[in-house]
Amino acid sequence: MENAEHDALLALTLAEGFGQTTIRRCVERFGSAVETLGATVQGLGEIERVGAAKARRLRTALDQTLHSDELEVERELIERFGVELVGLNDEGYPRLLRHIPDPPTLLWVRGELKESDALGLGIVGARRCTHYGREQADRFASLCAQSGLCIVSGGAYGIDAAAHRAALRVGGRTVAVIGSGLAKPYPSDHTELFDSIAEEGADRGAVVSEFPMNTPPTAQNFPRRNRIISGLSLGVLVVEAATRSGALITARLAVEEHHRELMAVPGRVDAKSSAGCHKIIREGWATLVTSPADVLDALGEAGQMLKVGMTQEDGAAAGGGGPAEDVGLTEAQQKIVDVMSGPSSLDQLVAWTGLAIQNVQAELTMLEIRGAVRRSGGLFTRRGS
Repeated sequence: MENAEHDALLALTLAEGFGQTTIRRCVERFGSAVETLGATVQGLGEIERVGAAKARRLRTALDQTLHSDELEVERELIERFGVELVGLNDEGYPRLLRHIPDPPTLLWVRGELKESDALGLGIVGARRCTHYGREQADRFASLCAQSGLCIVSGGAYGIDAAAHRAALRVGGRTVAVIGSGLAKPYPSDHTELFDSIAEEGADRGAVVSEFPMNTPPTAQNFPRRNRIISGLSLGVLVVEAATRSGALITARLAVEEHHRELMAVPGRVDAKSSAGCHKIIREGWATLVTSPADVLDALGEAGQMLKVGMTQEDGAAAGGGGPAEDVGLTEAQQKIVDVMSGPSSLDQLVAWTGLAIQNVQAELTMLEIRGAVRRSGGLFTRRGS
């Protein structure tokens, strides 16, 4: 059934007019992507913000896709490049990413995403970075990776590439989220880097995209890519950014929409390359950090878990009995666990606990990382019950 659902999600993604939000609403309305393929114009018209005229266009576009060779070409590329599809409702879908307001319905993945990657640190910054910026990206990424954090970045020139390479050098894990299809990785100069990350059996991480295999790297893809970097991360670290930069877009997403920790590395007071970092520190929406220990402190409970010795392979993020299980639950986490008498939805937990939805989402993520709660479909269950 999973393969059928993936094929259906592929068809919806390839059909013109079906954006991520429309696909999610269709799946919610009809029960699955497979059922959506057979939806009538009338049924599609009942989807929020669709209406009769758009419903006709969507049905026509979907029929054209289903009767073309697009799906077959996409499947062949997926097989040729060793790519795995991971759907929003799959067990292997990243926990943190699932809780952002607009998660991708389908991910194209080369390499392997692991449960322990939920302990992710996004590192972003300038493409045209200075020697100082590259040095700091290397320093923070290498030491944080050794501490057990998965380094998440965008695979671009400059800070991104320095962060990925530093994590690989010390044997850590890293995830590159790119703004093109995996058959056309951008930048093409980093093909060797992406191959190294995704090498089969190497356990180094994954190269991830939300775009079909042959999608070119167009400008509008990168803000979408940025939300995934933030969504995969417990916190985001900015290393060198001008006052107007893509890194600050990711930073704002992290704080305002995803409720993640935001940190920034200071530079020279007169350095234009660090002006963006200084701005977000000065305005109070980023924590100034000067060492990897500062990063772990800023990450709060997750950082303390790493400080007491959790490893990337067998700690609580993998669901086993690691040090994280010895740390007491917070008051909010205990409240959630106490009301969880059986499989419970997010909406139920919000109603039963009286906590804000974003707080329940954040605490559920930490409970999953600890191994105290497991998720199946849209329901959460206390482990051992």
